[in-house]
Amino acid sequence: MLLAGILNHLLAQAPALQAELADLRGRTVRLELPIAAAVVVVTEDGLLAESHAPAEATLSMPARFFVTRFTDRQAASRQVRISGDAELAGKVGNVLAGLQWDAAEDLSLLIGDILAHRVSRVAASLLEAPKEMGQRMAVSVVEYVRDERKILPQKHHVTEFCDQVDTLRDDIARLEKRLQRLEQVV
Repeated sequence: MLLAGILNHLLAQAPALQAELADLRGRTVRLELPIAAAVVVVTEDGLLAESHAPAEATLSMPARFFVTRFTDRQAASRQVRISGDAELAGKVGNVLAGLQWDAAEDLSLLIGDILAHRVSRVAASLLEAPKEMGQRMAVSVVEYVRDERKILPQKHHVTEFCDQVDTLRDDIARLEKRLQRLEQVV
């Protein structure tokens, strides 16, 4: 019941997704997450209710799915395992993928609008910090490998090489034309 309640709270914040889910009313899906698993049925109003009926489809999301989802939604979607009715699982998965928690809205009910906005802004910057650190580290590694270790070529060297290859290709084409002319003469 907890899983359905959480998802219903998120669906209530996204009426378009709730309406999309309402088209699947009466269908049952098993949702498997690292901390909970439940079979849910789609209700008339596009919400979810716990069900004891057999599931028509199963969506299984491993723990790494939730970590990956913060940085790359497409990579995260490839980690979801689907079984049963693939069309139903795909539709439910698309709806669930579109859900976003409006934490500031929920916090504002507890601590007020201004403080909730500040807390959510600080939380967002804390979540963005590891991504920025990773990007900076990747740039540093590339610069080290390219400039210090000389393993990767520098951009101007690659451009120069490509220009030389183009020139050589053009020269060979001209040489082939000359040879063809000489063969015609002889």
